[in-house]
Amino acid sequence: MFKKTAKYLTTCLASAAVLWTGISSAEVQHEELLTPTISVSTEQISPSNVEGPITISGGAWVSSGTAPTIRNSGLLYTLNLPVVGSVPFGSKINVVNYSWGFSKVPPGMIVYLCWNSTSACVDVTSSKSGRLTNFAGLDANKKFIFAYGVRGNGSVISPPAYGQRSQVIVNYD
Repeated sequence: MFKKTAKYLTTCLASAAVLWTGISSAEVQHEELLTPTISVSTEQISPSNVEGPITISGGAWVSSGTAPTIRNSGLLYTLNLPVVGSVPFGSKINVVNYSWGFSKVPPGMIVYLCWNSTSACVDVTSSKSGRLTNFAGLDANKKFIFAYGVRGNGSVISPPAYGQRSQVIVNYD
């Protein structure tokens, strides 16, 4: 019994020694990582090399939603994407990033991204995501609308095209 107890204690002490060595070396390494190094220069900066203050203005807003399910051709389906957040008065769009998706794209499908109403639109059918400057200079505090449809005479689309996530990211100055 004494041999088993002695062997157990020897194993415990050896394990504790290894553990203590690991901890103490880890502490040393940790302290080395936290010690900052600072270098100081005596050179003076010439006022002619200093630029004026940088004025940062502008921002962005993101709006997304699930596109409607398209069940019939010959109809226009829309998804309104309202302004999210507070856009300062007078802010102008500089670029709009967009994405749209459906479970399938039926033959004859058309997709438009519109600003504020369906009268100012860009055809984005050929690309499910992209970056547009077509809306540059327009008010950034207006909604965007996706308009979707399938050319046709009202026939049923089977199976339907189930809407997936559509999104706009509006960058403005």
